[in-house]
Amino acid sequence: MSVTPDPEAAANTALDDVLASQWQGVPALILRSPPGAGKTGVAQRVALQSAALLHERCMVVTQTNEQAFDLTRRLVTNARGVPIHMFAKEGLNLPDDLRQQARLVVIHKIEDLPQGPSITIGNASKWSWTDTEEPLFDIQIVDEAFQLPDYKFQLISNLAPRHVLIGDPGQIDPFVNCEIERWRCDPAGPQVSCPAALIKRHPTILQLALPVSRRLNEDTVSIIQPAFYPDMPFRAMSRDRSVRFDIAGIMPFDAALDGVAAGASIVMVELPPQITGEADSELAQELVESIRRLLQRRAQKSDDGRVSEVTPRDIGVVCAHVSQVNAVRERLGYGMADVFVETANRFQGIERPFMFVHHPLSGRADATAFHLDAGRLCVMLSRHRIGCWIFGRQGIIEQLTRFAPAGNRALGIDEDPEYQGWRAHLTLLAALSGANRMFPAVHGLAPSNAA
Repeated sequence: MSVTPDPEAAANTALDDVLASQWQGVPALILRSPPGAGKTGVAQRVALQSAALLHERCMVVTQTNEQAFDLTRRLVTNARGVPIHMFAKEGLNLPDDLRQQARLVVIHKIEDLPQGPSITIGNASKWSWTDTEEPLFDIQIVDEAFQLPDYKFQLISNLAPRHVLIGDPGQIDPFVNCEIERWRCDPAGPQVSCPAALIKRHPTILQLALPVSRRLNEDTVSIIQPAFYPDMPFRAMSRDRSVRFDIAGIMPFDAALDGVAAGASIVMVELPPQITGEADSELAQELVESIRRLLQRRAQKSDDGRVSEVTPRDIGVVCAHVSQVNAVRERLGYGMADVFVETANRFQGIERPFMFVHHPLSGRADATAFHLDAGRLCVMLSRHRIGCWIFGRQGIIEQLTRFAPAGNRALGIDEDPEYQGWRAHLTLLAALSGANRMFPAVHGLAPSNAA
């Protein structure tokens, strides 16, 4: 009888498989990862193995400067003394902590690239300006690869003969700011993520998956995995993640807060049905008052065994539109300036102990492809470590029923993104409704200074 390994052992085995593939000289590897599985940590280990043990020149591709900064912070403290270079545009304003790193070398031209075993980090846009006919590196690692469109990958793939593409297939698809009708029937078109296009061109490419999420707890995984990763099972790392309140809940709208304290890591707060369009001032007010109430009740969080009082810095708010972000920010006030409020696109790669979500379909009279997008909703519901509250108008299930996708697909394309998003929304709401995690919003909220 086979014994299922514990999550820690499963994660370590997956990491060993990834590292072993590079010792074997596998020309290309696609590594799929669920939210919070430690993708950047894997990229860090592969890069260090390449430079320190295999004595290779390693390049790392990120999607943004912020991701490059984060990975650089991890790598400059390596114990093996591997040189760390950042390939960046002239005049880039580095964070103070990186500017003071003596072991970091910032370079701007390909003539200054290191020739010996080393690690060089840069974003995809900077790498794309490199003009060379010969490979400059031995291995190319692409972090957040599912956000890199294939046409951008084609601009840099010649820089190294081996590739490791690491990313989360459940997140928001690459953004392409041009018409793509001429490529809709091309499964490896430029608008497709580079891992998906690479598989279409080379079906036998090595594909591995990380089996454990270190961020999400078991309760969240039981909801997120069936809705957004039906073909990629994964587990949660068993950790102590919980919240308790020093002040008991006595107000009607405390029920949703207490639901998370009781172990339901994702719950939904429903306002009365109403078509509001993008901006919904009433929903924004309800959301902000719930944040105030969370802090007023002196919430204590336990995160991997570390107990501390919840502060605004522990809270994030994610919305689909900038107008919704602005509505929340206007109501938070100066005292909660540390609450991080952003759109789903900007929240990718970021986490907080507690998240408040403005449901993308709330208050709408339709269900467009943008608002049905499974990747956007997945990002929204996978940023938290402890608890997540979704805010929306009643009637979203009926709204989805009225706007069920027609099922039309482009010739030669197996996937139907609109249907996948529609299915993910319904699966999520059915799970919350079936587990009694839907709480009615209460009007006439208490004053913000009430205890």
